[in-house]
Amino acid sequence: PGQFSVFVDGGIRRGADIFKAVALGAEACGVGRPVLYSLASYGDKGIVRMVHMLQDELTMVMRLSGTPNIDSITSEHVITTNLADHIVPVPCDKLMQNVYMPLFPAARL
Repeated sequence: PGQFSVFVDGGIRRGADIFKAVALGAEACGVGRPVLYSLASYGDKGIVRMVHMLQDELTMVMRLSGTPNIDSITSEHVITTNLADHIVPVPCDKLMQNVYMPLFPAARL
C-alpha cells in the first residue's frame, strides 16, 4: 500500500461516482466528458456550475454516509460483493471470424 497512486478516469458523472472511486482507493478522478459538455453548452460559467454541482453532490453523499471529510471515506462505505456481476467479457467479432480469411506469412503457404 502507498507504493503508487490510483487515478480514475472514465465513468465519473456524479458526486457519488467520486465518492465510490475514493472509497476504492483513488487519489484523483478525471471528469473530462462533463467538463467538455459544460464548456460546449455554457462556456466558462458552465464549467464553474458543473464543478459546484459535483462538489454539492459529493458533499451530500458524504453527509448521508456519515463521513465528515475525504480522509474518512473507506472501502467499507461501498458494497463490493457483486462487482463480478458487472464485469463484461470482451465481445466476440463474428464478422471478422466468419467472413475474412486469415492471413498467413508466405513461409506457411
